Amino acid sequence: MVSTAADIVKMIMDRTSHTGGALHLSESLDNVGLDSMEVVSLIFDIEEKFNIQIPLNANMDIESKTVADLIQSVDQLVAAKVGSN
Repeated sequence: MVSTAADIVKMIMDRTSHTGGALHLSESLDNVGLDSMEVVSLIFDIEEKFNIQIPLNANMDIESKTVADLIQSVDQLVAAKVGSN
């Protein structure tokens, strides 16, 4: 979902001082300048925006995930929610 990716990239960019130009989807979240509290805040905002719940175990290692991994996880959760309605 293109809008999911754009929304998540914007959320990340709004929280970081990422000055290296474009945010690459292959970058890990810990390399884009988010500390652990910012990652938690990002997760809360994503959950609220997309009306989903990211499982607690997914939060534990989220900083080592790439931006693309996060987008894919959100897309899957949104699709599962839509499919269950």
